[in-house]
Amino acid sequence: MRSIEKIPPAINYIHTTVIHEPDELQWVKERILATDWPIHIAPEEGRLLQLLIRLGGYKRILEIGTHAGYSTLWMAMALPQDGRIFTIERDQNRIRMARETFQHFEQHNSKITLLEGKALDVLKTLEDHPPFDMVFIDADKLNYSNYLTWAEHHVRKGGLIIGDNTFLSGAVYGEPTTDRISPSALNSVHEFNQRLGNQTTYASTMLPTKEGWTMGIKL
Repeated sequence: MRSIEKIPPAINYIHTTVIHEPDELQWVKERILATDWPIHIAPEEGRLLQLLIRLGGYKRILEIGTHAGYSTLWMAMALPQDGRIFTIERDQNRIRMARETFQHFEQHNSKITLLEGKALDVLKTLEDHPPFDMVFIDADKLNYSNYLTWAEHHVRKGGLIIGDNTFLSGAVYGEPTTDRISPSALNSVHEFNQRLGNQTTYASTMLPTKEGWTMGIKL
């Protein structure tokens, strides 16, 4: 997830030539811009999520970190009508905005279940659910390693685990940053990247997006 900022020419070319962000998602993004937390995944990342869902034929998705529902909608649009995405958010302002967003899009709202609370607590309530096809993690970095531990036990073989912001503003490779990043959060994201990069348990890669994406298929 990244803040809204000036778009580089190369990315603008991608947006105008290939991505063509749907009008309804532009509407969601404009609402986010008007808040005190103007952050969201990039449209090219949203389209990549859609491609991965369609390539894998995924129907059961878990998102840890709803924010305002922008990334949730990208994924919901790629799901078949019988698909389901569970998304977790703890911030009440973001929950309110996400609910308004989902209700605005009735054709996708039926696919989305918004779960309120701290992610680690909510995950305990999902222990008995069938395995998920995909888990998308975009939440507090302090618990990335804990989220991965949960995902490892609840994603099916052939399923996909994705972590956003895994460059941690450059902190993982030693770049100075003005962001307040605790040593514990840095260690957690390092561990996440290293474990998901284990090629004996995952077919994985790391994409050099602005904030970094780490992703792996469970073997």
